[in-house]
Amino acid sequence: MKLLPLQIHQGLHPAQLQRAAQLYFETFRQQINPILGAESRAIAFLRQAINPQSALTARYDGIMVGLAGLRFDGQQFLQLQLPLFIRHFGWLLGRIRFRQATLFERPLPAGQLALDSLTVAPDMRGQGVGTGLLNAVVEFASRKGFEAVCIQVPNTAPAFYRLCRRLGFNYTETQNWPALSSFGITTFTTLTKTV
Repeated sequence: MKLLPLQIHQGLHPAQLQRAAQLYFETFRQQINPILGAESRAIAFLRQAINPQSALTARYDGIMVGLAGLRFDGQQFLQLQLPLFIRHFGWLLGRIRFRQATLFERPLPAGQLALDSLTVAPDMRGQGVGTGLLNAVVEFASRKGFEAVCIQVPNTAPAFYRLCRRLGFNYTETQNWPALSSFGITTFTTLTKTV
């Protein structure tokens, strides 16, 4: 596999939020559609939910081709707050959709940084973007003084699981999540890498 010369940056500028939301939607469409609805509405919501400080981006030729969403020190990549859901979907539907979104929340052990999401533009997959981002996440965690990076991989992402294992992430446990079966997810496998 030929690795592209990527530029990895921490954070997002306001002008990059649209592209970040589109990349996220393209990767997690199956899980997002039942909660956020059609593409245009979902992307508008995601633009407001993304925390620019909890992201690492990969760029190639000045274009964002990948994105890593992080969770650490009380910061989350997606700030899924009830008022945002109510503003987008109304009082009743907003509460229902907020409750659906919270089904995806998973605890984070102390001293760890979590990679909550990794997205790569469809036309750039298989060219080292995911590898570059995962390595950058580990380096970021080391600089920030975390003990380990934690990733919880759903059963719907076997290629991502293989990539993480190839890059030195170790198996910790597999948990059943029957509440997410309507989204196609039945288990999460936890992988960690000491930094």
